[in-house]
Amino acid sequence: MTTRNIKPIEPAALLDITKSPGAAYLVIDHQQILTETYAGATDLATGSLVDQRTTFNAFSVTKTVTAAAALKLCEQNKILLSDPINPTLDEFHFRYPFTLQHLISHQAGFADPIPISWIHLADEDADFDFKKFIAQTIDRHSRLMNRPGAKFRYSSVGYLMLSQIIEKISGMPYDQYVLQFVMPVLSDPERLSYSIEDKGHHAVGYHPRYAISNLLLSIYLDKKKFVVGYQGKWMSFKNFYVNGKAYGGLIGNVRGLGRYLQSYLKNTLFSHQEMEQRMFTVQNGPMCLGWFSGILNEERYFCHAGGGGGYYCEIRIYPEIQLATAMMRNKSSFSDIRILDQIDRKTIFQNQK
Repeated sequence: MTTRNIKPIEPAALLDITKSPGAAYLVIDHQQILTETYAGATDLATGSLVDQRTTFNAFSVTKTVTAAAALKLCEQNKILLSDPINPTLDEFHFRYPFTLQHLISHQAGFADPIPISWIHLADEDADFDFKKFIAQTIDRHSRLMNRPGAKFRYSSVGYLMLSQIIEKISGMPYDQYVLQFVMPVLSDPERLSYSIEDKGHHAVGYHPRYAISNLLLSIYLDKKKFVVGYQGKWMSFKNFYVNGKAYGGLIGNVRGLGRYLQSYLKNTLFSHQEMEQRMFTVQNGPMCLGWFSGILNEERYFCHAGGGGGYYCEIRIYPEIQLATAMMRNKSSFSDIRILDQIDRKTIFQNQK
């Protein structure tokens, strides 16, 4: 383990990098938060500020949690990574057999349709038919684009399938299984779940009013339903949930993500360290089991990003120096833009070129 000085990032610098109304960031080791910064506004209309309690939609960062849940089933000897999944999902008809490992590492061959429209208002959640959405979406996109194992092809559809496998094998609802077997014990003000637990501390999601990407939103999203209005150069969203919890439903704050990342640094998520080592073994290209890999300032890391309408989030683990970082902001992004590269250089690697 490498000892290094961690330099805090100033709120103004964090906003300059994230280019968002509000943002939160922290660096954590296996014992404690080493630095954290909260900057900007949760709601431009009221002027409320981002703080330790502020929650954001985390979108595809959820996939790391879903991958961990599937690996917990393996650890419990209820399924093997090499087991064919087709019999478990026998209500669907797939051209080729594929395994649990193929699904977790995005090598099963399924397409990745743009999921921007796969959301519903928070007020509709009690009546939303998740089972119907999942069944129809898997059925609609069940055609494999290539033979399983042949190539990496990112797919949220594959993670919808993982949620069904987790439910069928565990006998529990997906989110209940995750909260019981994957999520660490959280202390106030840490938050990490699949719902907006405190509306007063949930950041309003924003998108640049005059961005070209508004054309994408106009095509895939019912703005009359999901957009509240405009604040200067920003378009604001109503509170919403994604339709498939397993690929992007996580909601929480940066401290909740920090506690989750800490469970990897402390080797407490799995009963056997070999399972975590397997999770972070590269499978194909940059992909491990639910995580991507990369290098910053010659330091290896594992990461995942999550973004959609109104929010963007990144998490990262540096295994050799036993540090982890997380960033959340209330501005849209629809791709992995590696904002933590810029921030971590200022905090963890400030003395390096």
